[in-house]
Amino acid sequence: MHYRFLAVLLLASVAVGQAPSATPPSPAPKTAVPSTGSAKTAGPSGAESVAPETPVITIEGMCDTPKTTAAKTAVAKKTDCKTVVTRAQFDALANALQPNMNAATKRKLADLYPKMLIMAHTAKERGLENDPKFKQILQFARLQILSQELSRSMKEDADKVPAAEIEKYYKDNAAAFEQVSLQRLFIPKDKQAAESEDGEEHAKQDAKTPDAQKGADAQKSAAAQKADEEAMKKEADSLQARATAGEDFDKLQKEAYDAAGLKGTPPASNIGKLTRSEVPVNHRAVMDLKPGQVSQVLTEPNGYYIYKVVSKEVKPLDQARDEIRNTLAQQRMQDTMEKIQQSGKTQLNEAYFAAPAAPQMAPGMPGMGGRPGPGAIMQGGHPMTTPQPGQGAAPASQAPPPAAQTSTPQAQSTPSNPDSSAPKN
Repeated sequence: MHYRFLAVLLLASVAVGQAPSATPPSPAPKTAVPSTGSAKTAGPSGAESVAPETPVITIEGMCDTPKTTAAKTAVAKKTDCKTVVTRAQFDALANALQPNMNAATKRKLADLYPKMLIMAHTAKERGLENDPKFKQILQFARLQILSQELSRSMKEDADKVPAAEIEKYYKDNAAAFEQVSLQRLFIPKDKQAAESEDGEEHAKQDAKTPDAQKGADAQKSAAAQKADEEAMKKEADSLQARATAGEDFDKLQKEAYDAAGLKGTPPASNIGKLTRSEVPVNHRAVMDLKPGQVSQVLTEPNGYYIYKVVSKEVKPLDQARDEIRNTLAQQRMQDTMEKIQQSGKTQLNEAYFAAPAAPQMAPGMPGMGGRPGPGAIMQGGHPMTTPQPGQGAAPASQAPPPAAQTSTPQAQSTPSNPDSSAPKN
């Protein structure tokens, strides 16, 4: 939206009229003096109190006036010249850029619009509107705006989903609207390390530890972590068996947190009614369980999960109507967009758009692994380039260090905390 706003505003500031005002602005409405008698109903305030023909922006000293030969006349005309934007004109502009624009955004537009009008007016005086480069940019901006307007129009049409289509989608996809009331246990994979009172002393001592000893300590720490994970997996299996036997999930959740050494209140086991699409992909098998059944232990990088199906029901059409409308509207929009974009076949000249080939260095040039060139000097077994005046000799094979490589971890579909997989009702 911001991109569309700026693109349209850039074009509008050039094309929207800079109509010179032949008459001074309309005087402000007179304020009625309140009488001492009965109170009168207050009239409109703010923007509502401004008539459509009333100026809301006035730029003194700028208008399209014919050139004169007399300097005195030109100065006089420049002094009397002004450009006026009425409320009706400004509202039309704001509405075109952003329907129902709020007051704060209108104020920002009012600060920007006069500046752009002045800049555009000056550009016209310099003849820049006749510059071929400007015409090319203007043509491209027009294409952008037309494309965005088409998208907006297509979205308006796509949002008009007939009620019959919504009802048909609901009947054809009944399984998607099945709601399952779930309870869930989360068992952390790692145990919380116990805090030590002399942690600072250990840190000082660790700084003095030789590297060999640090490596051994790291291996010991990895072994301890593996032992903790195995212990928590056994705890998860034990809790799953007890949950299957019918023990209270909230009680079991607290024991899981105690076993992991976590302080604070554990999350509630009841996570509410969820549809299949609201459950993490790796956990959707629990939706096939019958009421009263408990799932197996599900392993994730952050811990173990156990579910219990409390009850099942189908979400009523009235509750699913908005969700279905949004789904169908997105599909209608996508289908229309694909149909339009595939109506024309594009071919690119790969000879023109191909990436340029890397330049090849001649053998013997410094840094390319060949023999030293005739201007090179050998020193310490390395070829040296002939020093230029005021410069010292430097090894020709010396190259800047390679840039650091970074890797972007792939996003995981599982939540980083036990509550992130289910939206709160």
